[in-house]
Amino acid sequence: MKRTLIAVVAMCLLPSMGRAEAVAAPETSENALVTDSVQEQIRQELQTIRTLQVEISAKREEAVKAKLHLDSLQHKTPDHDLSTDYGVMAQIEDNTHKDNLRDGWNMYGIFALAVAIISLIVSIKTFTSQSGTERNTKKLSQDAQRDLLCDMLRHLYRNFVITYAMRTKTMDESFEAYPSEEHFEKLKVPMENIHLEVFYGHDREYTLMHNLYLNLRNYNEEVGVARLHICSRDLTPQTKNEDFDLLEFKITYLTRRIIYTIGEIWGLNDRSLKVMRTAMDRALDKKTNANDNIPVEGCEDFEHKQPEVFDFYERLYNEAERRHICDCFNRDVCGERKLNSRQARKIRMIRF
Repeated sequence: MKRTLIAVVAMCLLPSMGRAEAVAAPETSENALVTDSVQEQIRQELQTIRTLQVEISAKREEAVKAKLHLDSLQHKTPDHDLSTDYGVMAQIEDNTHKDNLRDGWNMYGIFALAVAIISLIVSIKTFTSQSGTERNTKKLSQDAQRDLLCDMLRHLYRNFVITYAMRTKTMDESFEAYPSEEHFEKLKVPMENIHLEVFYGHDREYTLMHNLYLNLRNYNEEVGVARLHICSRDLTPQTKNEDFDLLEFKITYLTRRIIYTIGEIWGLNDRSLKVMRTAMDRALDKKTNANDNIPVEGCEDFEHKQPEVFDFYERLYNEAERRHICDCFNRDVCGERKLNSRQARKIRMIRF
């Protein structure tokens, strides 16, 4: 039964397939004709494009030949082959690039050159100045710095004398007068005698000197504050006595610090001791003109210092020598309480 049905269907389909082939055949033939027409049109357009390319290439060659001829007339030699695209682009870059060296100087080029010359001159002067500063710094040796510290011991001794003389004179006046401000200014130590740059690269020595520098600077500040207090009529005698106490203490403290610093950096050897003693001898054995120590009433009437006060010299002098220093100190204080050769008091007191 199935076979019979299949046969019937096949018989029905065969005529239809024949007709379809008959219809498709004319259509295929028509498509072939259309394809040939399109191909012919494309060939014509390509031929047109090729013709244009040939014409453009010919014109380019003519332009290149004309340029070469012009360059030969102007005695120019082209750097690139102008027959290539790279040569054309390179020639365009050469013609549009501005070169001050070839095309002449303009304002910007001259300004840049001037700035460069000025910068060079400034650099040379800066280098010369720095080299000179370095050479000047190296001229001060560490031994020279030690000698300056030793001379500061002499300065502090004289400060001790002047400070105590001012104190006794103020007490003589029952604090109704004060020493002239100039005497306080003379008490300040010269900070320029401390050269920290000598110890660059030596951390331990630099630290010792820096600490001493700070102590000396603080002393100068305390001198300024004491001047304001002692020269004021509004403060009590007790306050002024405390300021004098502070100044005397700081002098003894700084003397110890200087001797300690010299011992730590240079050692308390024969050379260091000799330099310190020489500086102190100039202060203790100071020769004064007899006409510059004119006695006045009560010039020796003050409380003399005792030898134990001078124990801050213990690393430098023995006990007998310190007693001698005490005698010299009382003598010098007495001298500061006298008159000078112009019949004026050495320590000028100003009444409120």
